[in-house]
Amino acid sequence: MTPFFPLHSRRHQVRQRSAAVVTGLLLGAAVLAGCGESDGEEPVDTGCVPSGVSMSLAIGARANSPTPTLPKAVEELARSAARHRKAVSVVQVDGRPDIDLGPQIFSSPAEGERKYAKDLDRWVDGLRRWVTEMRADEPEVDVLKSLAVAAAQVKPGETVVLVDSALQTTPPLDFRSKGMLDADPKEVVDFLRRSNSVPDLTDRNVLLVGVGDTAPPQEELDVARRRQVIEIWTAVATAGGASCVELLESENSTPSDIDSPPVSLVPVPPLPIFAPCGDTVLSDQGSVGFIPDSAAFRDPAAARTTLVKLAEVLTRGNAQAELIGTTSSAGTEKGRQLLSEERARTVEAVLRELGVPEERLSSKGMGANWPDRKPDRGPDGALLPGPAAQNRSVIVRISCG
Repeated sequence: MTPFFPLHSRRHQVRQRSAAVVTGLLLGAAVLAGCGESDGEEPVDTGCVPSGVSMSLAIGARANSPTPTLPKAVEELARSAARHRKAVSVVQVDGRPDIDLGPQIFSSPAEGERKYAKDLDRWVDGLRRWVTEMRADEPEVDVLKSLAVAAAQVKPGETVVLVDSALQTTPPLDFRSKGMLDADPKEVVDFLRRSNSVPDLTDRNVLLVGVGDTAPPQEELDVARRRQVIEIWTAVATAGGASCVELLESENSTPSDIDSPPVSLVPVPPLPIFAPCGDTVLSDQGSVGFIPDSAAFRDPAAARTTLVKLAEVLTRGNAQAELIGTTSSAGTEKGRQLLSEERARTVEAVLRELGVPEERLSSKGMGANWPDRKPDRGPDGALLPGPAAQNRSVIVRISCG
């Protein structure tokens, strides 16, 4: 019995799949006496994600995301699973996720540890090749469904690994919707629960790899937005019952050669441009965004960089600037009013530090009561995370009359 992953290319996979089963290219569950599990095996450094358990890899081999690669830590988890005769399966992340490769259990006819180790290396290399040759089958991306399919391939205590940018482009978590990139993770989870869309990850370990990594033509995410997307998926996995959620910091810079099937672009709001007169909205979707329910910037360095440009405009002349804080309709009216005031004052304080004269600045809060607010409640009265994020802002009103 051949102890390796199927090595034929994705181009021939469908045609040869049944033949591969008949000829034994898919791995069996034979047990090698005397070789295999190692009492001295070092655990893989992946936080709370354990070694030596079955794994299901949800791989986004698709447009707008880097060509998938497996970081060394993930390969080592697969190697550990193989040594313990645990299954490794692969799920395709696309618009209609399915099982790309059913559970594979490593076995070897080797009678010595050296030959066994060589067979195991070839098995891991086969997994690596399988992943790099994967290609999406259906347009768009449904990460929620992909996690659910992957979780169904393993048992409680075992592991799901997501390797994708995680920029879903299908409902209900469609990052193309305005404000969704910066939505409050808790509000996202509440929204998904109302439609029974939280994937069942009960007692599974979840490892997130490459979340926020993009490939052209998808615009790159800044540090704050990348962090926000990670926090959203961490919250979703936790809400799904995952016993462990870890992020593997392993940025993938592999250029993508995948351009079909099509995946819609997720709009990334541009940096604000400050005119000498008029209104500019510092949206919570941008660099001057705040930690949920807080007047602290998500990314203080990015916020300051943007506010330097505003300070330059204000110090060139005699313009007056009024800073107006706004919020979504979440929380109490008193709480919204207070939060909007505090956020406006936070921006004002930075501008003063940057040299804008105190007499040219003023600030106030309007809570959820301002003319251009977006309706952020659904027909059932529930908060809509995307519009809610759009309503969280500080408006810069420059008067030069």
